Amino acid sequence: MPSLRSSLNPRGQPPTRGPGEPPPIVRRDRQGRPIPPIDPLGWSDTEAAPRRGVFPPTRRDIAIAGALFVAGVAWGAAMRFAGSLPIDFGFLLFLLQVGPGLTFVIGLVLLLVLRGFNVDRVVIVAGFVLGGATLGLGIGPTVAPAVTVAGTYTYAPALPAAPASEGALACEWANGRWRIGSLTTTTPIGGLPTPHLLIANLLSRQVQLADGASSTLLAVGDAAVAPPPGETARGAGDRTGAIAVDLLQVNLAAGSSEINEVRGTFRWTCPGPPS
Repeated sequence: MPSLRSSLNPRGQPPTRGPGEPPPIVRRDRQGRPIPPIDPLGWSDTEAAPRRGVFPPTRRDIAIAGALFVAGVAWGAAMRFAGSLPIDFGFLLFLLQVGPGLTFVIGLVLLLVLRGFNVDRVVIVAGFVLGGATLGLGIGPTVAPAVTVAGTYTYAPALPAAPASEGALACEWANGRWRIGSLTTTTPIGGLPTPHLLIANLLSRQVQLADGASSTLLAVGDAAVAPPPGETARGAGDRTGAIAVDLLQVNLAAGSSEINEVRGTFRWTCPGPPS
């Protein structure tokens, strides 16, 4: 005898219609089979059929996991390489961090939404990619680190009466060692009230002349490292060259006895990087 008790599961009951109500219209294909309703988010499939577990993984799952891990390693290795480049290549590291990183986050969100909020699979995907990226950051290639060699310099003031000076120079070959990154005099610039050392950063385009106490003269920008008028050629990797020095006092603590402006021509010669 059939049970008179109604089912507690409303999904288990067939749809009912009132008297005189037409039957529901069911779309069918050419073979007469019913066409399932359009469900781009997969809600009906998620509710109707049980989810397949993560274990045991199929060959397709293993292939996808391997591809994700390799992609993560490549991403991490590329960021490690870009991070070892000189500072003027900093934009490349920024692009590698933001571009693939943003794509990765958007992909995780889409996977979460379009797969019915299957959190365990999203966590596994993130784990393989981030794990590979961590490994790549540790084993990725890098360029040769910066190295400092000893060079020489000459400085000729713009005022004819001021004495010229020359001395030793520390030349730093930037990461990769294909160009000079910075120049630092180890012998003070002559003709000034106090001993001043000059630091010229060719990568960040900044020249500074300071005595380490109350006097600091500074120039920033392309003009700070521009050659004198009529001179444009520099040696390979900037190992030789000249700068038209035009520095202004920027230290507010400087007294009236301190020099307010320095103008002249700074020339340098550096040996090549060690092999």
